[in-house]
Amino acid sequence: MPPRELLAAAASALLLLLCALPPGRAAVSIPIPIRPPRLPSVPTVRLRSGAVGGSVVDISVEPAELQLSLGAAAGNGTNTSLSFTTPRYLSSRAASADKLQPPALVLDAICNTFGVRLTNNLPFQGVSTCPNAPGTNGAPQFENGPHDLEWTNLHTHGLKVDPGAVSLNNTCQPGNPEAGFPPGANTDLSLYYCSPNVSSSQLCQVYGDNVLVNGRPLASAPVTPYAMPGLAPGGATLSYTYPLGAIVPGMGWYHPHTHGSVGIQTPTAAAPFIVPESWLQGGVTSLYDAVDPTGRGGPPVPAGECDRLVGVLAAQPLETATILQINGLWFRKKADGTDDDDSLPFLGKAPGGTQVSPLLYDVLANGTASPKFNNAAGRDWALVNGAFQPTISLTEGLYTRWEILNTMTMKWLDLTIQRVLPNGAFEPADCGLWLLGRDGVPLPLVPRRLVSLPADAVRAQSDLILGPANRADLLVKCNTAGTYVLASGAGPFHTNYTACTATHCELFGDVPPPSFGVPRSANNLYGGLELSGAVLAVVQVVRRGANPLAQPDFSDEVCRSRLELFPYLDYLSFPEPAVSQCFSFMNQQGGGFCSINSQLFPTATAYVEQGTQQVWTLRDITFHPFHLHETPVRITSLPTCATSVTNNWAVGDWLDSVHLPVCQNGCQWLDAGSGGGQCGSDVEICDEVTVQWLATMFNMPASRGSSDLCAGRGTAGAGTGGGCVARYSVFHCHILPHEDEGCIWPVKWFCPNDTVAYPKAECPKAYPPCPSAGAAAAVLPDKTVRRSLRGVSSL
Repeated sequence: MPPRELLAAAASALLLLLCALPPGRAAVSIPIPIRPPRLPSVPTVRLRSGAVGGSVVDISVEPAELQLSLGAAAGNGTNTSLSFTTPRYLSSRAASADKLQPPALVLDAICNTFGVRLTNNLPFQGVSTCPNAPGTNGAPQFENGPHDLEWTNLHTHGLKVDPGAVSLNNTCQPGNPEAGFPPGANTDLSLYYCSPNVSSSQLCQVYGDNVLVNGRPLASAPVTPYAMPGLAPGGATLSYTYPLGAIVPGMGWYHPHTHGSVGIQTPTAAAPFIVPESWLQGGVTSLYDAVDPTGRGGPPVPAGECDRLVGVLAAQPLETATILQINGLWFRKKADGTDDDDSLPFLGKAPGGTQVSPLLYDVLANGTASPKFNNAAGRDWALVNGAFQPTISLTEGLYTRWEILNTMTMKWLDLTIQRVLPNGAFEPADCGLWLLGRDGVPLPLVPRRLVSLPADAVRAQSDLILGPANRADLLVKCNTAGTYVLASGAGPFHTNYTACTATHCELFGDVPPPSFGVPRSANNLYGGLELSGAVLAVVQVVRRGANPLAQPDFSDEVCRSRLELFPYLDYLSFPEPAVSQCFSFMNQQGGGFCSINSQLFPTATAYVEQGTQQVWTLRDITFHPFHLHETPVRITSLPTCATSVTNNWAVGDWLDSVHLPVCQNGCQWLDAGSGGGQCGSDVEICDEVTVQWLATMFNMPASRGSSDLCAGRGTAGAGTGGGCVARYSVFHCHILPHEDEGCIWPVKWFCPNDTVAYPKAECPKAYPPCPSAGAAAAVLPDKTVRRSLRGVSSL
């Protein structure tokens, strides 16, 4: 039967297939622990170079039904419950099938390679261009907006790693030698992308952090899978190989990154990885030096303080520190009962028709989407290590090392430790937070006791600000035994609801104005009360006893981090002259939408020459966090709207996601939204940041520092050999629904011998002009256009 007839024959059955999971792949039911007495630990998988089977981990993306219910704990008889089916990660090497938290990968493979085999066992759903394959018969190669919700791949944060992709195309589709189809498998693109009755069994070889490949979901039954040695029948398997040079110790994370489905998959499918200090000869002691007191400009450092700090860190190395992974479940309802913007039900319904999420909706005979989920609470939720408000134990007067990962796909956190008074008010606890590093890179000078004091604050507080995708390595110490809470929205900062008129830019835990008509989060419910901040966890500080003795507070900046050991962090040795470019995350027409220099994916590309130093100016990151794949960036300038109120960021810090939400209150936006935002208006500049970073020469011998940390440890630095080959990666807003909607640019890493005169990006001075009277409406890069065409309510 010709391919077109096969598609036609499958069409009548497709509607029913979308409404049910394939036999044998029924979603596992996972009851989320509510206020458990102990923090659930994050399981780990160690990936060791050279060990048989030890350098590769198998992870599957599986459907799971999450069940949350506060019951009487909600107080006031509130029915606060939620159940829904969602993607999650599962590995046979760690974790339990009845737990949400995936394993942390401990990378004992530095200066070598490690692998992840990712299998997509989500139910089959054809792509949005069906019955045509993307880029064929007039169908677009790329679309923006939520779509292809069951297709997946993998992205890593925190590694300086080859992006792998040599084009923007999906090299795992038929016709590519690395796609890994067995002999006799289907080679028709339309069937591959659109038919539920074609086997998904394949083993696609993927090199580096390639987010432009795509993993096909599980084929629908009955399908006779092709036999592949070592590969169980199921969805497509993407076999990633990551070559690693000398990577600084720290915490990163991994999550799905297929354009169109990032926002709906990442909230429940994400996990950390750890680059341990133990890979360094000498361990943590080789990472820090005592600060030279001469020329420091501050008070003298007491003798032995750096050694004391290193001793604390050596006793709690990264791989055994307390990991706190924070996930956001977006299910808030508006006063009229409709789903909040960019909530999971909103994203799942956005594609419309038979393209809605088969995990969240049934498609009725009349074409409408009927929810499968039960959302009696109508609130947003935050989990820590897969549990709701678990208890974290500390000992008074002693330091505990926390590794915090914020996987929330929107909103931001301002974390403080508070006492909840009987009337529900918050009172700051006698606790301090000492920052050691951000986004997997140590601070240049450690530690930094975090302190914030906004202009309208009564007193300074020790708080940690995390945007989406941010991580923090910190020491925590509380001086008085008692019961406290780790809260967001109870500290010094709050949402500026005049400037922030969209869901994504809120501080999690804040109380929206009554005019917004939306409830507080489920985490605001605690102790039978509804609080003005969100409780993420209970912090139980136990008495110390006579021994050990209480540990004194650390002064700031007692040790210097030896970042120059790692070539991609040795900024004083970066090539000159630097190449300057400018990118503005413009808030088109208010309402929170995002575009980059007024353009959406894939209409513009950033060009980077391999082997150069890049200096990028970033604007409008108050509301739209900037994330660059494959490398961290070093902050070289910060606006006063941030530095005047907090020391959470400083010039010299390294991050891979840059977000300054405190500038909501520090910038006077003349128009609605960040940077102006109205058609024809000038672009306002307030929250401008400059960063520098090294565009590594990929597939060439690794850049070697004077220390040559990888000498004798492996051959990953040799890359793929031969001459320079161009690569493609991306940068984007890390409000992940915005990435899906097109606030993402490809980055072409071109070779030094390329003769093309590639343009350098420049920030626009004004927004696109307004349409003239009587003329057709301007075509704006606005998500409301796509959603209204699909019959979905817009912002």
